[in-house]
Amino acid sequence: MENISKWFWADSFWLPAGISFKDLQDKPGFHYAKPADLYLLPLWAICIFCIRRVFDYFCTPFLAYHLGVKDTRKRPQPNFELEKTYQSTKVPSSKKIENLSKKLDWSESKILVWFRRRRNMDRPSLVQKLSEASWRCFFYTVAFTFGIVLLVQAPWFWDNLYCWVDYPRQSMWQSVYYYYMLEGGFYISLLFSIMNDVKRKDFTEQLIHHMATIFLIVFSYVANFVRIGSMVMAIHDISDVILELAKCFVYAKKAVWADNLFTLFAVVFIISRLIIYPYCVIHTTWVKSMWLFKPYAGYYFFNALLMILQILHIFWAAIIIKMAIRMVMVGKVEKDARSDVEEESDEYEDEQSSSLSSNPQSNGKVAHSET
Repeated sequence: MENISKWFWADSFWLPAGISFKDLQDKPGFHYAKPADLYLLPLWAICIFCIRRVFDYFCTPFLAYHLGVKDTRKRPQPNFELEKTYQSTKVPSSKKIENLSKKLDWSESKILVWFRRRRNMDRPSLVQKLSEASWRCFFYTVAFTFGIVLLVQAPWFWDNLYCWVDYPRQSMWQSVYYYYMLEGGFYISLLFSIMNDVKRKDFTEQLIHHMATIFLIVFSYVANFVRIGSMVMAIHDISDVILELAKCFVYAKKAVWADNLFTLFAVVFIISRLIIYPYCVIHTTWVKSMWLFKPYAGYYFFNALLMILQILHIFWAAIIIKMAIRMVMVGKVEKDARSDVEEESDEYEDEQSSSLSSNPQSNGKVAHSET
């Protein structure tokens, strides 16, 4: 274990040639980023997670009430036999529907409605979606405001060559330390709640994004890449604020606000992540840094993580552009292409139920469409 620790903390991996962690000792008015500082990240994550629970309890009901967001799903009536069947198969075959109809003396259309409503109950409600979106909007707003106030005072914000001047012997601002703890704690807290949050089709990509972000935060802190790291975090937060706010208005069915915010989000996302990020971050780390020191193992690893994020940016940009094209064609924002949406509305179910009751021959066709 001692050998593994010695290998992991090898100066040659984390720092440029000729520099060791022993060289980075605090002096009066000069504080370096230290790996031991990161031991507090889990505590920050727990605190942020607890703040979210308080936010969910007090703020979500308030927002849902004033935005008119409510859970309109109709719950299926309790039935032990149907629930038992549902646990083994959420979409029963037409033969199974026929057997249940005979056993329970229910019409097949009524059983189909029951299963559809039961499946919808397993999906997140609009209130749950609003809770997640509003919390993230709140956090990203706080984080971005904190970050931009910090950065406008930093010389490396106006000239990113200063990200590397005197590297790695750069003193870390106290505000940068808190910015890192805030962002790192937030993304770790997302790992606590990701299984309970709204599941989307890009769940795997989201998980990879969270892990890559945490690795970036941890590695950039240990290797004292905190100047470029602070820019990365601010670049990501700005579009996320707009996206989560747009989602809130989508769930509130305020189409005009949602459309305008989505348009703004698409523009900001493309500019910040496909133009500013590659030029101000990737180009800076790949090219300008080499003007001041020679590449080393940690340098390549850091750039690899930045490239993973850029690949994910391209993936999401494709989704955004696809949604923007649909918005232009249909004149409004459609449902998130990644979302697990509810099935047909109850009004449709009631209409089908009534139609099927008067036309028994169609029962088999509808049952087949459920498979």
